[in-house]
This record gives sequence, structure tokens and C-alpha cells, in this order.
Amino acid sequence: MKILVIHGSTRRGNTCALTGEITGRLSAKPDVEVTEYSVADLELPYCRSCHACFARGEESCPHYEITRGIQAALMECDGVILSGTTYMWSLNAAMKNLLDHFSYLFHRPALFGKKGMVVATSKGAGEKGVAKYLKTVLGQWGVNGALILTQNEKEQLLLSSEKKAAKLDRAADRFYRLVKSDRQLPPSLKAIAVHNSFRAMSLSEYAESERDTQFWQRDGFRDRAYPVKAGALRYAAGAMLHVAAKNAARLVGRVYKKKQG
Repeated sequence: MKILVIHGSTRRGNTCALTGEITGRLSAKPDVEVTEYSVADLELPYCRSCHACFARGEESCPHYEITRGIQAALMECDGVILSGTTYMWSLNAAMKNLLDHFSYLFHRPALFGKKGMVVATSKGAGEKGVAKYLKTVLGQWGVNGALILTQNEKEQLLLSSEKKAAKLDRAADRFYRLVKSDRQLPPSLKAIAVHNSFRAMSLSEYAESERDTQFWQRDGFRDRAYPVKAGALRYAAGAMLHVAAKNAARLVGRVYKKKQG
């Protein structure tokens, strides 16, 4: 069982410590192999928004030599843990910058079947919003649902060391059992909507990215509202959203083509 951990804090403080408590418990399992990356070690420049990853593929990113190891680990892992810290009620910039470099996974979600967990901390408030954002990112990458572990430093003062340890034991054990099982957490309706919007746009005759089109032509993507188990109602919603998005893409494409002459 391969677990990828991406530490989002450059300070190596509370967030790294909390994530380390989880990875330590997972590493103690005989069938778990943990691979860890930290934004503090990457020296990653800001994403240039050059759109090379969309148009020509992720290997065209000017910073691909820095991110390629993480990209490979994402494809190979069974479970992924993202951690982030709270700055000004939002995700810290270094972690956001790393996630920006994987924006193409919103267009070409490739992590279906993998399990996820997010870890977020704060000094006093905002960690739940950060955790929600990280969970949304995993969902758009294809991870069907994710467990959430948050820590508010002020709230932690009210807990005994025994209760803190018990909370961490439960979180690590839940994630371990989730990754080990075949159970899929149901995707959100938002994930269904975004998935089918990209499916319609990428398969349209007016699609702008050949790499996106090639991705969505794969078996299980082209003709299904969602590539893994999602439930009858979500499938139906996805199918309807796909038809609407396909019609919208066709209309917008025709208008754009006409304006271009």
C-alpha cells in the first residue's frame, strides 16, 4: 500500500507535526510504504499561468523537473494526504503555488480509485475552510471523497494528551482502512458537475486542447457520466449536465468561430 504525503507548510510547525503523527502511525503498519514531499524543500517558482500544461501536457511546464517526482508519485500511490496551514483565513501561499502547478488535473482528472485525506491547522480560526478547499482539490483530481483532520491550537489546549492521541489513532486507522478497502466515497454534485463540463468541452469539435481531448477519449470517460461508482441519482444528474454543457460548448464554439471569421 503506497501512501503519498505532501506537506504544505514551510515553517515545519504545527501542521507538519500533526501530519507527522498520522504518517508515523501509518508507517508502523507492515504493508504501508510512505513517500513524503514538502514544499519547504522544493524551491518551486510561482506558476506562470503559461497554460503549457493544458495545451501541450504537464511535461511542458517550465518547472516540470521540480514537480515530476510528485506527479509520478500521485499516479502510483493508493492514497494521498495533503496538508496545509492557515494564513489569513486561507491556504498558505507555498502550498497553493504547488497545487497551481497541478491545475491540469482539473482538466484531466487521473486519480480515480485513490483515497484521500486532508490535514489543516490554524492558530485560532480558518482551518475548516482550508480543509474544505483541499478536499475540493482532491475531488477535482478524481479522488472520491477524502477524510478531514483539523486542529485549532486554542481548542487543543482544552484536550488532554490522552484524548489527542485517541483522536489521532482514530484518524490514522480510518484512513488506513479506507485505503485498504475497495469502498469508494461518493463524489459531490459539484465534482459531478465539473467532471461533465470538462468532458463536454474536451470532446467538443471546438475543444482547444488536444491533450484534453485525448484524455477524455479513454474508455470509461467518453461515454459515462462518472468513471467510478457514484449512485444512480448522481449518474442521472451527470448525464443531464453533460448534455447541457455539450450544447453550451457547441453554441459558444460557433459564436467564437464566427467572430474569428
